[in-house]
Amino acid sequence: MAQRQRKKVEALFAELKNQIGLRRLRLRRMKFVREQFFLAAAAQNIKRLVRFLSQGPRSPLPVII
Repeated sequence: MAQRQRKKVEALFAELKNQIGLRRLRLRRMKFVREQFFLAAAAQNIKRLVRFLSQGPRSPLPVII
């Protein structure tokens, strides 16, 4: 269970590094680095939200009584 969660988290950080451009930071002070990371994470979350919303409505799960 923990290994699956770790794999998901590592994939998200890899996406931040490779696709969003956090492999090399442009700013030096901790305040600026933190802001740059938060903006990149927000962009990643918006991207995931758009992908989720574009799937359309899901059919409800059947209820077993």
